[in-house]
Amino acid sequence: MVSREIRETIRAALRHEEETHQLRSRIERQLPHLQLKLVLPEQEPVAALMAFISGYVKSVPSCLRLVTAVSKRLGFFEYAAPFLYLAEDYFLQPPDDLPQDGGLEALLDESFLALRLLEEVNDHHIRHLGRPLLPLDMTEANTIVHHLLGDEFATRMEQLVQYAAGQLLHREHMWEQVRNVPGRSEPAKPLFTSDNLTEPAAKIRLRLAS
Repeated sequence: MVSREIRETIRAALRHEEETHQLRSRIERQLPHLQLKLVLPEQEPVAALMAFISGYVKSVPSCLRLVTAVSKRLGFFEYAAPFLYLAEDYFLQPPDDLPQDGGLEALLDESFLALRLLEEVNDHHIRHLGRPLLPLDMTEANTIVHHLLGDEFATRMEQLVQYAAGQLLHREHMWEQVRNVPGRSEPAKPLFTSDNLTEPAAKIRLRLAS
């Protein structure tokens, strides 16, 4: 695992954002549209969104370490490893059509790819086994980021993730490894959710359709 390199990439992106306010400026311009999709704190909504983005991006190495530890303990690391390596590659060797400027906006794209990949793995196992494989529930956080990225771009990223996940999940020799994972007969409460990303006062939620 190369989480040290990922953490340094994140630190560099956060420093870049502190110096340029590049992503914050875009979020400020998008705020009226985002308020139609998201429930934001009344006080300093842009600051709350930036705190959420920072927490989301910084969660990636923690998620990768958690999945690595759990998969090794339960005996399915060989199965999980290709997904973990692909998630790392999204950070260290991002797709060509993503921005390469080293800023926080580019890193948000890469974080979305990595965390959506892990979500896609869990969704697959819920559909087929009735339980998640990984102790993560990033569905709400990923949907919030989908709105932050914009529907057109985020949908392209979703398609990339679904294609990549499909190539791995449909390898039957890998799938067989987790049909009878020990200790996973009952659904486990996720250890990592969107609630881990910000303080309670700055929580951001999806706005339910009326």
